[in-house]
Amino acid sequence: MIFRSEILEFTSLLWFKLAAGFLIAFIVTMIGIPSVVKLSRYKGLYDMPGDRTSHEVPTPRLGGTMIFAGIIISTLLLSVFGSVYVINCIVTGIVVLFFIGLKDDIVDLVPLKKAAGQLIAALIIVVLGDVRLDVFGTQSGHSVIAFSLDVCLSLLVVMTLINSINLIDGIDGLASGIGIIGSVFFGIWNILNDNAPYALLSFSLAGSLLAFTWFNVFSSKYKIFLGDTGSMIIGFLLAVFLIHFIRTNAALPVSEKLASAPAIAFSVLVVPVFDTLRICVVRLSHGRSILRGDNNHIHHSVLKVSGTHLKATVIMLTVNILLILFTYLARNLGNLILIIIMLAIASAISIALHYFLIRKS
Repeated sequence: MIFRSEILEFTSLLWFKLAAGFLIAFIVTMIGIPSVVKLSRYKGLYDMPGDRTSHEVPTPRLGGTMIFAGIIISTLLLSVFGSVYVINCIVTGIVVLFFIGLKDDIVDLVPLKKAAGQLIAALIIVVLGDVRLDVFGTQSGHSVIAFSLDVCLSLLVVMTLINSINLIDGIDGLASGIGIIGSVFFGIWNILNDNAPYALLSFSLAGSLLAFTWFNVFSSKYKIFLGDTGSMIIGFLLAVFLIHFIRTNAALPVSEKLASAPAIAFSVLVVPVFDTLRICVVRLSHGRSILRGDNNHIHHSVLKVSGTHLKATVIMLTVNILLILFTYLARNLGNLILIIIMLAIASAISIALHYFLIRKS
């Protein structure tokens, strides 16, 4: 009876902390963004319309500052700092990306300096925080080569997702919507697996992003963009959650293990990852550098077909959710088959959009 009451007390406390974390992050972001918009207007810190953009008026782009504030304040108030070393590493990585992103949003950093900052944040979490994939079995041995390969693969995943979210941040609500879907999915997983610190970070991110989405999508008076600060923090946290999800699942007993966890994780982030792969192929096939920006992303095609940012975002997020549900229900098919199916579906949609736009023009 005592044991049962302790479980109930722990569960109640966990849900209270998660709800509090979500609300604190939401409120901080909701209250802070109007002030950031006013400051941006006063200082002239705008994202100006251009050939590569889909907006028509100058818009402040420092929304990521309040997402950062929401997450950090929520984490501080709920006493996660200092209690778990890996959380300290995650927060340190976020701080690094915050300053790199903020400088880029204000003065436009050269790509090499921005990549260096991203790599530092990735190294902090992968090497110091030990948040890495265990593809080569380093958990059961001490092979230097295997460890190095795991580290390199994990760094690649983190760097790819940081930049993938940045690349899809081209229409209102898409990057934040992907962030909300991912943080809620991984947050629920962490709750079910008694990982309170990760669950708190997940729901704090979701709270901040929900508040940001209101201003980004629905507000005309205080409209604001994520900027590189916001998109890099979202991509970084989603990468951490993804790696933790795959590694935690792999360590579970066979009876509790979720089949095809890597494929399920891929389905959660299929939109930004597929778009990144696709845009690299398109640019290379046309003899252009993969670092040279353009407006050939898949969200630009969906926008041209749908006509509005909101419709395009809803369509893409709906497809994302449907792919997650499909992958989860068909998880017994195995990782390779599921990933091939998802890439085939995404490719078919991309090709259909391409030919539809050609015929329309």
